[in-house]
Amino acid sequence: MFARRLSDSLRRSFRQPVLIDNRPGANGFIGAEAAARAKPDGYTVFLAPVNVLCVNPALFSNLPYDPVNDFAPVTLLVREYPILLVSPQLPVSNFADFIQYTRVRPGKITYGSPAIGSPQHIAGELLEQLTGVDMVHIPYKNAPEIFTDLIGGQIDAAIAFPSVAVPQVTARKVRALAVVGTERKPSIPEVPTAEELGLPEFDMPAWAGFLVPAGTPSKVVERLNKELIAAMRQQEFLDWVDGNGSEALPSTPAEFDSYIRSELSKWTKLIKELKIEIQ
Repeated sequence: MFARRLSDSLRRSFRQPVLIDNRPGANGFIGAEAAARAKPDGYTVFLAPVNVLCVNPALFSNLPYDPVNDFAPVTLLVREYPILLVSPQLPVSNFADFIQYTRVRPGKITYGSPAIGSPQHIAGELLEQLTGVDMVHIPYKNAPEIFTDLIGGQIDAAIAFPSVAVPQVTARKVRALAVVGTERKPSIPEVPTAEELGLPEFDMPAWAGFLVPAGTPSKVVERLNKELIAAMRQQEFLDWVDGNGSEALPSTPAEFDSYIRSELSKWTKLIKELKIEIQ
């Protein structure tokens, strides 16, 4: 949806059609492999999230793409911090209550995420490690299914991103206990951050950025960087991003490359420590 918001601006800048080719499925393998094998001529730009570039390499031994060597970074796009949510039927009103309630019920409290190995699942595992609670992970196929069961009380908790979580929180259909990061959300300013709650390590931002196939000429990368950042700085886009609880993060190609490498190291270390495996 971020790409769709930028496409009109890019179409005007380049004076030619900008087509969005969604290729979901297989943990992002399909889209990533297609982008990696595309001609390095600047006509294929890949919008990749953190799980494709930094989580998958730690979970799968045989990726059909190399997140570092198969792509040339162009710019970061956005970053957002997930939110810890609980069902309104759970008798807790804040984060401390939730931890205490869960701690005395080992193996009884459930939480949902889109899939095993998703950033939301990994955040749940990290929460268990940091607080000593023992929860049961329930993998789903998509966010709507999670919220249906969370609202109905079929699961007790979930960790979700603001674009889907905030509307449910403001409608009082679910309860938000903590922002999994260091900054409060303007749309739900009463919800404290994990850092404020004494868990600075519970900091799990998700992000996405633009890349092109490796071998794309540097002048083409520079032009794409310039045009993408110009589009990202338009007030309409900034307002839309802010309304979704995210923040725009334009960067140079070198800055994005360094960020990918740092995040790849962080996620690999974390997944190894948490012993998360894909069966």
